[in-house]
Amino acid sequence: MNYSTVNFMVQQVVITRHGGPEVLHVRETIEPEMKSGDVLIDVKYCGINFADILMRMGLYPSAPKPPFTPGYEVSGTITKVGSTENDDLLGKPAAALTSFGGYSSKVVVNKNRLISLPGDIDLAKAAAMPVVYLTSYVMLYLQAHLHKNEWVLIHNIGGGVGLAAAELSRIIGANIIGTASAGKHNRLREKGIHHLIDYNTEDFVERVKEITEGKGVDVIIDPIGGKNLKKSYKALGTFGRLVAFGFSTAAKSPRRKILHLLKEYSKTPKFNPIKLMEHNKGVFGCHMGMVMDRQEMMQDCIQKLMSYYQLGDIDPHVDRIFPLQKVKDAHQYIMDRRNFGKVLLVVDEQ
Repeated sequence: MNYSTVNFMVQQVVITRHGGPEVLHVRETIEPEMKSGDVLIDVKYCGINFADILMRMGLYPSAPKPPFTPGYEVSGTITKVGSTENDDLLGKPAAALTSFGGYSSKVVVNKNRLISLPGDIDLAKAAAMPVVYLTSYVMLYLQAHLHKNEWVLIHNIGGGVGLAAAELSRIIGANIIGTASAGKHNRLREKGIHHLIDYNTEDFVERVKEITEGKGVDVIIDPIGGKNLKKSYKALGTFGRLVAFGFSTAAKSPRRKILHLLKEYSKTPKFNPIKLMEHNKGVFGCHMGMVMDRQEMMQDCIQKLMSYYQLGDIDPHVDRIFPLQKVKDAHQYIMDRRNFGKVLLVVDEQ
């Protein structure tokens, strides 16, 4: 079948205004237009990331103004192509990274954003991989250069990025410490994570020093931000590297959002270059939106991740799958910190 001119209606989730989960609405719209080099994916699964929570609340600087459709990753089947030279892609399963717009029954992406999938991969796992594993890979491998036998502290290790980072750290041969609520500790131990800290009842700086015999860790990845970054920095040893990749402390359902955001931002430490030099430490920031603009680097990372998957070294953990129409419940589930691993939306059969 060649590319078609027939258009169909599309279901998509729209953030109508900034606020709680109640601002998410499912609407119907016309199928998006395609250009040469584009493909259309009939979406089966959409990945939910914490960035989506922040942009819904108006706390994600690079997000569009409402109304818009969030979502950075999808999996499904390619059903149309923008030009005949891509006819060989028709009917193939694929995952893709999207610049917003992923919470939709159909998405159009440039073929450069496609992720080739092994024939036996489950489409749910395919949707759970792109953002969390790519983020983890960039932080641990390209920025922090984590090495074998080094110590790594992974905050919120029970979340999507946390579990992905743990698997990638294990491939390297690093020693892993994770922070998580006590209710997730048993499941984390089942996954081979034995150095665990309950962030609700324990001081992670003190516990890190105990576990590492006073040396501190070599690498920390921190999605929390605010004053937590200062504590993370204290938990680093000499030559330690801290990577910040989120600001979840700002998403605590504040009544006065702007004032809360400013208050949390004011607690963010300023790192003095002289002090960094004195202790041979480094501080990095990671933003997936900027990574996706580096096409060659991104594709290289994805190819390595897919090879790890085929070898069985990584296995995306899907916690729960909500129907697209239940997107409000899915967001609330994540905000309540109930997820262990990845949360997805599934598109009903059309």
